This record gives sequence, structure tokens and C-alpha cells, in this order.
Amino acid sequence: MPSQVVRTNWLKRVERWRRTRPTLRTRIAVRLAIALLPLCLAAEIAQYTIAVHNQSLRDKALVARGETILASQGGVLQEMNALLDTVSILLASSPSSPASCNETFRRIVAQHRDISSLRFLAPDGSTICRGPTPILEGTEIEPAPTWIATALEAQNFTVWAWSELASSDVPAGEMALVAALPVYDADKSAKGVLALTFSFRALAVTTQVVELRDASALALLDARGTVLTQRTKGAPVGSWLPRSLVAETRPSLMSGTFVQKGLDDATRTYVISSLPGNIFGLYAEEPDDPSIAARALLYFVIAFPLLVWIAASFLAGRAAERSVIDPLNRVRKAIRRYIAGDETARVDEDPDAPEEVQAVANKFNTMVETIQARDDALRAALEHQKALVREVNHRVRNNLQVMNSLLNLQSRRAKTPEQMAIFLDIQRRLNALGIVHAALYKGDDFRAVDLGVLLKDLCQSTERHLSTEWGRPVLTMRSSSTIFALPDAALTLAFLVTELIAAATVGLSPEGHPATQIDFDLNERPEGGSTLVMKVDQPVLGGLLESRPDEGHINLFRGLIRQLRAHMDVDADHCLVTVTMPVLV
Repeated sequence: MPSQVVRTNWLKRVERWRRTRPTLRTRIAVRLAIALLPLCLAAEIAQYTIAVHNQSLRDKALVARGETILASQGGVLQEMNALLDTVSILLASSPSSPASCNETFRRIVAQHRDISSLRFLAPDGSTICRGPTPILEGTEIEPAPTWIATALEAQNFTVWAWSELASSDVPAGEMALVAALPVYDADKSAKGVLALTFSFRALAVTTQVVELRDASALALLDARGTVLTQRTKGAPVGSWLPRSLVAETRPSLMSGTFVQKGLDDATRTYVISSLPGNIFGLYAEEPDDPSIAARALLYFVIAFPLLVWIAASFLAGRAAERSVIDPLNRVRKAIRRYIAGDETARVDEDPDAPEEVQAVANKFNTMVETIQARDDALRAALEHQKALVREVNHRVRNNLQVMNSLLNLQSRRAKTPEQMAIFLDIQRRLNALGIVHAALYKGDDFRAVDLGVLLKDLCQSTERHLSTEWGRPVLTMRSSSTIFALPDAALTLAFLVTELIAAATVGLSPEGHPATQIDFDLNERPEGGSTLVMKVDQPVLGGLLESRPDEGHINLFRGLIRQLRAHMDVDADHCLVTVTMPVLV
């Protein structure tokens, strides 16, 4: 019963796992792991196995080949060793006279054509008996040659290359080889040294019969590293030797294998083997160039991890593209459409998309719907606010017109020109205030007013309402660019323009001046701000900013200029007034 409950729980978990949509991280991780695991394992196993196996086979074959060739080079040396052993036994067992000893040596030399001389020397270097050919040029050597002491010290069969051992049987200019064997009596005291001399050709014959591979070489050396004979095939003579052998400090020769560069900077594998008579054989061979098939296989093994990486990257890219990139691209396109102004942009539901991407799409759709609902509410509230502001400005404009009409009726009862001028000043200022409110309720943006349009309307309205007994002034307004200002700054500037027009027309007389031309130019400054220039066609600007105790218009001008944070210059000679203003928004 408990086992059945456990099995049921596991089945429920498996069924729940099957119904649960895997996350994006799980999908990419599983697909990438499945794609990489077999390929990477195969690449590593194949690369390691092939490289190790091939290298091991090549090394073993080269060493075995070198040892076989070097083993075949000891035949002549073994014959010399056996001959000297036989002669030493004869000398130790049956002492004879020098004459019979010389005859015996002569016969031995006659029977062996490779031997040029045979001699038995005392430890002091004196000749006890000798073959037909003397070893040295002369009769005796004093003191004893150094090789005799070396042979006695070695206590066994040795072979040396000695230039002073050249005999008449050895061609001129060619060094002789001496094979030495110490002879001892029953008390193990040295009786002397048996020495036979033979030519280098005796050793060269054995090297000539060996079949060498391409780019290989063979040499025989004595214990001091002197090359006795050598043979090469596809390698330069002499320069194939290892650098350590020709160095000033030569290492002791020992049997073994090593890899080193030769004198020609070519890397070779060297095999050294000891031969009889303290002679060493040296075999060298350059690494074999693999065949086309082997090279192709090697390149394939080397490039196999790269191929695995490319295949894995492609598979992972395809998996990510189908699982992630395509759904995300659809979400991104919808976002771009919404940013561009398409309020109907939505992300369609994709059942194949990962759960995370689908959640992002749902959040985007919800966010767009929420923003759209808030935008609709804000637009409605803004339209309602604009309507209220327009209504307020319209009613203020109407009230100002009513006030202006009442003042116009009241001005008819004025008895003096001074009283009439007061009513006209009030009407001009109310007219300027009404023009600003009209610009506010006619425009769509209540935060700023177009100064060019405002001043043009103000000039036209002032031209209609301002008249004198001798004519009506002509007002013009030009603006090269669109310049905006805050409502307060626009109202202050309208009052300033109204006062400038009043100051320019108040001093006119009817004699010879039927009308006055006043031109306004509004321009934007490159360094920021703007400039308003008023030009009058008559010299009426004299004393415009002079302080007089009976008039308060000077303080009015200064107050308006201070509110605008501007600067006003009056050029009475040229009938110009320049107002330099900062940025008014």
C-alpha cells in the first residue's frame, strides 16, 4: 500500500511537470546541453586517442629502427676485440722470443687485410714485439704515448682515433684507428698493451651497407665525441650533428634517445647506442611528413572542436531564435508602433512563446490599455480646462469692452481737453488688456502668447481707436520670426507699446502734419532674447525719458521696463526707440 501511494505521487509530479510550460532558461539550457554533450565528448576522445597513439607509434618505430641499425655496426669491432683477446691469451700462456712474436704478429696482419699493424708495447712505451708495419714513424717513442696510459686505465678493449698513429698503410691525410687491450700476468700486473692499427675504411664499410631512410644520418664516435665515420641521406654532412655534441663543453655520451636541433637548425630525433671498444653509434632522423590522408585526418582532429562549437552555436542560435527572439521581436515591433503614435498597437497571444515572453506581452497590453484610459481622461480634463479658460478670458474681454464703452460715453461729458485725455489714456490701456485676453482665449496654448500676432492686433486696434482732430496715425508691425512670451510678460509689453504710441502722438500739432507713421520691428537676437524697435517719421521723441516733476510717465516707462527685465534706448535724432528684452518664456 505505501509503495502504491509513492508511485501515485511520482505520477502526479510527472504529469504536473508535463503540463507546466518550461521557462526560457530551461529550454535554452536543455537544447544546448543536448547539442554539445555528444559532439564534445567525441571530439575530445578522438583527438586524444589519435594524437597519443600516432605519436607513440612514431616514437617507438624511430627508436627501434635506430637501435637495429646501430646494433649492426659492431661487427668489425667485435672481430678486433676477439683477435686481441686471442693474442693476449697466447702472450700470457706461452712466452716466446721477440723474433717468434714478430713472426706471429706478421702472420696475423697478413691474414687480416683491415689491420695495418699489430704491436705489443710495454707500459713505458717501448716495443716488445711488432708486426711488419710499425705503428710510429721511427723506432721508439719517448716518452710513452698518452693513449697507452688511457688504455691501461680503461682495463678493457678500447678504440681511439689518434693522428699520431698514422702508418704507411694508411693513406696520407687520413687518421688511423687504434684498438688497444691491456695484457696482465698471473699477479694481475700490467705487462703491456696490445695495439692494432686499422683504417677508418674498416668502419665505413659497415655504415655503407645499411639502408637509411630519407632525411636520416648515421655516425660512429669515440668516447671523446670524435666522429670516426658518418653517412647521411637527405641531410647535410656534418651539420646534422646535435648542438650539444659540438659544444665546447661536451656531455658524457650515454645510450638513450633525445630530441634536439642540429647545426642546421633542423629538429631531429637522435638515438645513441654503445658499441664494443668504447665506441658509440649515433642515428638521427627527421620527423616523417604525414601523408595527405593523415594530414587531412590531423587537421580534422584539430578543427573538430571548432566544428563542434560552430554546430553548437548554430543549434543554440536556432533554438534561441525560435523560442525567444521571434516572440521578443513581435513585442518590440508592437512597442515601436506604440511609440510612433499607433495607440492600437498590441501583442497577439502566441502559444509557442515562452512563459516569460508571454508575460511581458500581457504586461505591455495591460500597460497600453491603462495608459490609453488615463490619456483619454486627461484629454477630457484638459479640454474642459481649456474651455473654462477660454470662457473666463472671453468674459473678461467682454467686460473690458463694456467698461471701454461706458468710458467712451462718459468722455463725452468732458469739458476740457485735459479731462478728455484722461479718458483716452484709460481706454487705450483697457484696449491693450482686452487684446491680451483675446489672444489667450483664441489660442490653443494658454502658457505662451505669440508676440508678433499680439502686437499686430494691438497696432490695428490702436489705429482704429486713436484719432485726433488733424488725422489718424498709421501703425505697422513686422516680425521676422515667431517669438513667444508668458501671459504676464505679454501684457507688460502691450502696456509699454501702448504708452510709446501715446507718447509719440501726444505732442503732434495740426500744422503740416496730417498723419503720423509709426513702424514696429520685432526680431530675435542670436545670443538669445529679442529686440523691439519703434520708428517714428516725425521728431517727437525728444525728452521722452527726461524727468519732469509735473508728469509721471517716466516712472511708468521705467516700471514696465523693469518688469520685462529689459533695456530701452531712445535715439531722438533718428526718431528710434529700441527695447532689448531677454527670453520671455
